[in-house]
Amino acid sequence: MAGSPGTAVTYDNDKWGWVMVASLFVCCFVTMGNIKALGVLLIPINNDFDSDLWIIGWIAVWYNVTLNCLGPVVGALSRILGSRPMMIFGGLLCTAGFMLTSISTTVSQVAIFIIGLAGVGSSFVWFNNFAAMAWYFKDNYVTAFGIGTMGMPIGIMTLGPVTQVLVDTYGWRGTMLVLGGVSFHLVACGMLAQRDQFSSSTDGEEYQVLREDDSMHAEEEANGTSVCTSAARNLPEQNLRERAREFCRRFIAALDCAVLTDVRFVLLTTARCTVAFAFSGWMVYMVSHGQFQGLTETQASFLPTAFGIGNIIGKAVAPVLHCFSLKPRMTILACFGCGLLCVSLVGHAFIRPFIGQMAVVGVVGAANSLIYQTVEVMTRFLSTDDRLVSILGWQGVFTGVAAAFGGLTSGLVYEWSRSFSISFCMYGGLTLLAIPLLVIDDVIYTKQRQR
Repeated sequence: MAGSPGTAVTYDNDKWGWVMVASLFVCCFVTMGNIKALGVLLIPINNDFDSDLWIIGWIAVWYNVTLNCLGPVVGALSRILGSRPMMIFGGLLCTAGFMLTSISTTVSQVAIFIIGLAGVGSSFVWFNNFAAMAWYFKDNYVTAFGIGTMGMPIGIMTLGPVTQVLVDTYGWRGTMLVLGGVSFHLVACGMLAQRDQFSSSTDGEEYQVLREDDSMHAEEEANGTSVCTSAARNLPEQNLRERAREFCRRFIAALDCAVLTDVRFVLLTTARCTVAFAFSGWMVYMVSHGQFQGLTETQASFLPTAFGIGNIIGKAVAPVLHCFSLKPRMTILACFGCGLLCVSLVGHAFIRPFIGQMAVVGVVGAANSLIYQTVEVMTRFLSTDDRLVSILGWQGVFTGVAAAFGGLTSGLVYEWSRSFSISFCMYGGLTLLAIPLLVIDDVIYTKQRQR
């Protein structure tokens, strides 16, 4: 298998890498589309169970939180057991979660199936798919990442309206079955994975394939002796405890907590958390703010479409520049995106005409995707390939928490001021704090390369 220890890995020349780009596209399409679909299903599920809407809403929120916050656990298990089996396992969990939800009889069961199965399963596929794609690219990573992650806005724009049609046709339970079928495509994404860099521990030492009791058994057989002695009968229980302790040791090592002490990781993650906090606080109330600014419900419903189009355009910027042999520093593009996001957020706080709001929402989508893409590219080269999933996992934890608090803060500010304009202006200024962090990271990176 390519990428095995001791084998030279070639980047950018393996055509299978573009298959993994397509796999990442499907993963992003399904995962982000499922999140949007759950938002559409909130009211039908709530009406069926006669529950409080905020409870059903929190189930959808925790689906996303679980997806992000399990990153370190996903990384550790994948480094021990391999990425491909974990991706397949995650796809099966996600599929089972949505399908079992269709036959649930209580809100508690919905929470268990959506959060405990679908959310956990999506996390296993999500981080591993990003890492599996990255192992094939270096010079072309920007282009590959941009194409693969276009599945996010396309999934949101597609599955949202499709879910509404399915609900009108089959009801929310039938829709859940269909979403389970769509999620089964994640299993195919896992089966496509070939190159696996998770064959080494965090310190670069290979895990031992041959266990101690296996080598003892082989030695005894070679000497013609029997292993069925009275002393050997006690070995299974002892070996079981030893293997459990060994697995725990390897799991803790595979968590790779040393990542948290890397200065560049801290800078890039903090910058991304700053943007995620601001963006989430805006995204949750984008449609509501549009209605408060005078838009009709129909007009406001088109704002997510404008955001999706802008998001696609933002993801295409860096790949298009690379196609024309223009390769600006990622730090410059990221800082430009932060400035553009600041201006557009502040502008959206005061713009009232429908066309103006559509335009500024599209700019927000483009700026956010540009920042997300460039920071991910810089994160990809923080360390070796085998540690990438741990880096992405830990980063996912912090950005997921930041995004959750961002949405909460907007709601609290609205309760105090009865307007989202104040929070949007505050978030616009907050995005500028990411610029000095990105600049400092670039300085450190430049010094490291000169050594």
